[in-house]
Amino acid sequence: MKIDTYVKIAWKVGFMRLLKNAGLVYSTIFILINAYAITFPDQFPDWGWLGFWIPIFLSFLLSIILWFPKLEYSGKLVAPDTTIKIKVGNLFEQQEHLVIGTNDVFDTQTGEIIKAESIQGQFLTKIYGGDTSKLDQEILAELTPHQHKEVIDSSKTHGKNSRYPIGTTITLGNINRRYYLTAYSSMGADLVCTGNTDSIIKSLDCLWDEIRRRGQGYPISMPIVGSDLARTNLSRMTLIKIIAGSFILASKQRFITRQLTILIHPRDIDDVNLYEIGDFLKSVSF
Repeated sequence: MKIDTYVKIAWKVGFMRLLKNAGLVYSTIFILINAYAITFPDQFPDWGWLGFWIPIFLSFLLSIILWFPKLEYSGKLVAPDTTIKIKVGNLFEQQEHLVIGTNDVFDTQTGEIIKAESIQGQFLTKIYGGDTSKLDQEILAELTPHQHKEVIDSSKTHGKNSRYPIGTTITLGNINRRYYLTAYSSMGADLVCTGNTDSIIKSLDCLWDEIRRRGQGYPISMPIVGSDLARTNLSRMTLIKIIAGSFILASKQRFITRQLTILIHPRDIDDVNLYEIGDFLKSVSF
């Protein structure tokens, strides 16, 4: 997986960036060589064609060593002591507590309602072994304190029809492994999910509050919520910046977790510029 991902990054963005950096390195080497030749003309060797090709080779070699694409970028907040990571990987291969994006009715039925390959679908199969009844019971138990806010939508005849406000977040699992389910989109009666920037920001604010309350500072991993079937019309790059920015601002107000990891699935690497992510994290005041 990593070799294939590296190739995609290098082909999409890396080659031009490496070429640009190689040009800068070559210019530096050329200036230094000419300065030496002018200062010590009697000591400067006549390398012939090697004198042309060696600087070019060294320029590309140094550019590759110094700027070869990475699959993970991180930044550190000084106050509080928190790390934020953005990396390529599979959510369910992580050992931290996990964030699972969901809709405002907390639908769980796979097939026409929830796609089996979606994060929610994988959550059901990988964590609950496909036991929808068990998952529904645990969700309902956690939603009980929120029931004074629920609204019954009789127009929705497939799946659940008890709607909760966008941002409603519940915690499943136990102290060793928490699963934070946060409602960031609305599931229509036509079984089409919709969301927007406001719903994403609202759900993130509520998510950070829930993690503060239940997470005990343990590391958190989350996908790029709002992409794919949520139909927010926001690019993955934009969503990553929204999530990271929201987390940084909320962390500076009050501690959330000692580490947040935002995961980019390997299949989505074509839609994300990891170099831009690295530059973004560097540009943020930590």
